Amino acid sequence: MSTAPAAVHLRTAGPSDAAVWSALHLRCLEETYRPLYGDAFADRQRTAGERTADYDRALLADPHVRTLLAADDGGSALGLVSAGPAPAAWEQRVGVPAPLVPLQLFQLYVLRAAHGTGLGTALLEAAVGAADAYLWIMDGNARAEHFYARHGFRALAESFPAGGPWAGQHMHRMLRTGTA
Repeated sequence: MSTAPAAVHLRTAGPSDAAVWSALHLRCLEETYRPLYGDAFADRQRTAGERTADYDRALLADPHVRTLLAADDGGSALGLVSAGPAPAAWEQRVGVPAPLVPLQLFQLYVLRAAHGTGLGTALLEAAVGAADAYLWIMDGNARAEHFYARHGFRALAESFPAGGPWAGQHMHRMLRTGTA
C-alpha cells in the first residue's frame, strides 16, 4: 500500500477549509488543463472560479462526502480528494445513465510539483480504499487515465459533452469493480 510522501499530512477537510480548497482546486485545474486544452479553455475555468468555489463549498459541507486535504509540514496545500454517494446532482440534472456503483470519486487533484511522489495514490486510497467506485474524466487527459488504470479503473465506452466552463470538451466515466 502506498503512502503519502514523508513530509505530507492528510486530514479531513470541512467548510472552514473552503478558501484553501478552492484556491488549490483552481490552481490544479490551471496546471492540468491549460497544457491539454489551451489558454481559452483554462481562462474559462478561472473566470468560473466562483462557480467552482460554490461546488467546493457544497462538497465540504456535505456530511456524506469524504473530503481530504494534503499539506506539507509548512501547511501548504498540495492535493485534495473528495468522494461520496452517487449519482451527483449534476448527473441527474443532465440525464446521464445511472451509475453502476454507489460511490463516486468527485475530485482528486495534486499540484504538478507533487506528481510522481505517491500523493495521488495516498489520497485515492484514503478516500475510497479498494471499494467499487467510478469517476468522470475529461477525454484526452491521458496522464490521469493512466493513473486511474493503475488503480484498477477502466474507461467505459461512452463520451458525453461537458457543460458550463467545460463546454467544448467531452468526458467519460472510469469504473472500478470487484476489488473490495
